[in-house]
Amino acid sequence: MTPFQTFYLLLSLTVFAFAWLRGGHTERAGVAILVCAYVVSLVAQYIHLNGFRVAEALIDLLVLAGFGWLALRRDRWWTLAATALATLVMVAHTLTFLTPDLTPQHVRADIAARWGIGALVVVCLAGGVLERWMAGEAPVSRMADWKPRRARAT
Repeated sequence: MTPFQTFYLLLSLTVFAFAWLRGGHTERAGVAILVCAYVVSLVAQYIHLNGFRVAEALIDLLVLAGFGWLALRRDRWWTLAATALATLVMVAHTLTFLTPDLTPQHVRADIAARWGIGALVVVCLAGGVLERWMAGEAPVSRMADWKPRRARAT
């Protein structure tokens, strides 16, 4: 594992835990989208079409749709930034797909670009949680009712 991969993994895990504990419903939805994409990508990374990673492109298209849906439904700025960055990931996939005579160097450049953009998506998520904290909004975890509900006697 390269130093950047280690950094990216540690950054992602830290931000995901932070966003889940201190974020709202929008931030938790962002964590769910990214974690699902990571888990499915572990299996899908081996599906190729002449060197092009078809399954990863489809997963990233679903991530784009998820963040786009969040951006249209919620009032958080980071969802717009994440949608824009997910669009850039799809541009990278498109350029790789359209590259004639795809070489391993092209594939590595595509992966490096997508990892860098992915790190920016994680940073946007962290910025959204920080903005929520600075605005004084309570996290969802603090508002949760952890006590078991009792049946009402009627």
